[in-house]
Amino acid sequence: MTAKTRLQSPDPDAPNPDLPPEQPPSEVPGTPAPDLPQQDPDELPDAPAPDLPPDTPPEEVPEDLPGVPAPSDPGHDLPPDAPEEVPDTPPPNRPGNPTEIPGTPAPDLPPQDVPSEVPGLPGDPGPAPSPMPGPVISLRPGHPLDAGRLGDMISRAVDSQPWMPRLHTGAEDIAHAGHMIDKGWVTVAEVDYTPAGFIARDGGYIHSLYVAAEAQGSGIGTRLLDDAKTQNDRLELWTLQANRGAQRFYRREGFRPDGESDGAHNEEGLPDMRFVWTREETAKAPDKGVAKASGETSQATGKGAGTGNAKVSANASGGKETDG
Repeated sequence: MTAKTRLQSPDPDAPNPDLPPEQPPSEVPGTPAPDLPQQDPDELPDAPAPDLPPDTPPEEVPEDLPGVPAPSDPGHDLPPDAPEEVPDTPPPNRPGNPTEIPGTPAPDLPPQDVPSEVPGLPGDPGPAPSPMPGPVISLRPGHPLDAGRLGDMISRAVDSQPWMPRLHTGAEDIAHAGHMIDKGWVTVAEVDYTPAGFIARDGGYIHSLYVAAEAQGSGIGTRLLDDAKTQNDRLELWTLQANRGAQRFYRREGFRPDGESDGAHNEEGLPDMRFVWTREETAKAPDKGVAKASGETSQATGKGAGTGNAKVSANASGGKETDG
């Protein structure tokens, strides 16, 4: 009978002879650390102290040690044969103290005059400021593209006078301006390349003289009349008797009254009067003669050139009486 060997499972707690013995862990989580003596981190345990020579106080160091140079000032280590002081050393070059070259003679400069007062300081008014220049006015012939701007000047001038009847629409005023331009009557005054006034003149007869409201008082009306005077020995125009401002303006510019009308022959049907300027009379009395007034806007109407009967609208605005 064959004996059967019964296999038994190994004991899980029995040590395995094929494995090295287990080492106990250095620290088990949850286990308090052992109470070890405190050690200085700068010293290693059981390490012998280095064999160092004792410290020597600095005052005990002999001064005559061979090979040791004598102490000197910091930053001034000079060789033994260097002189104690450098002759003719120029001063440092600081602001306001220019460097001088030894042995160079000083330049022979003339003495400077010291002003008694510094300009601009209190007590010295200095030169008076120059007056601000006025607007630069340039004149040129009118062209068809000016009709809209010039027609607007006419409309605004009529609307600014309560006694002036409104007889035409704005479009008709533009057409009237274009008609005078086409006839070659118009000279435009520009300020900064913008039309600011105009005169419509047929020879020596002035049909219209207008200055834009925003440019009145800047001398544009006078400039336009002066240009007309250089080309004619005699000028004439008509203005309404109700327009006191226009009458003062033309008197100041050397014109004189030369007849009146009941207005039966002008388009507005209002009483008017004629003004005349001649070079001969101006030569006898160069002063234009009337002090400047202010407050009214000049606007004048005229009749046909020299006939006294033609119903040609010639509303002329000379600007405010400060226009010079």
